[in-house]
Amino acid sequence: MIEEISVHPPKTIGFLVKGRLTEEDYTMVLIPGIERGIDEFSKVGVLLQVEDFKGWTPGGAWEDFKTWPKFRHVPKLAMVSDKSWDEFLTMMSQVFLAFTHTELRFYRAERIAEAWEWLGTEK
Repeated sequence: MIEEISVHPPKTIGFLVKGRLTEEDYTMVLIPGIERGIDEFSKVGVLLQVEDFKGWTPGGAWEDFKTWPKFRHVPKLAMVSDKSWDEFLTMMSQVFLAFTHTELRFYRAERIAEAWEWLGTEK
C-alpha cells in the first residue's frame, strides 16, 4: 500500500509505503502524486516513509518505476524507515545510482523532520 502524506513542506511530496506493494500502488498513487508535484514545482523532492515493508506483488510496475523518465525532475529522494531495512535500502540505492541522477539519503523514523528539511533545500 502507498498513501500520499498530506502535510509536507513546499516543493516536496511524501508517501507512506506499507506492507506489500502492487502495480496499482505505483500507477494510481505514487507516479500521479510525483507528477502533480513536478507539474506544480518543476522539480520536487520525494520522501518515502517505509513501514512494515513486505515486498512487491508480481508485475512490471517496479521495473517501470525505476526507469521512469521523469526522475530527472526529482533531484532528491529521502527514504525513512522504522526498522533496519538493509536489504531493501541497499537495493534502492543501487537502483537509483544506476538509473537516475537522484540523490538518495536514508533516515531512521525519529529523524523524519531532518529528512523533510534536507528535501526542502536546493540541490
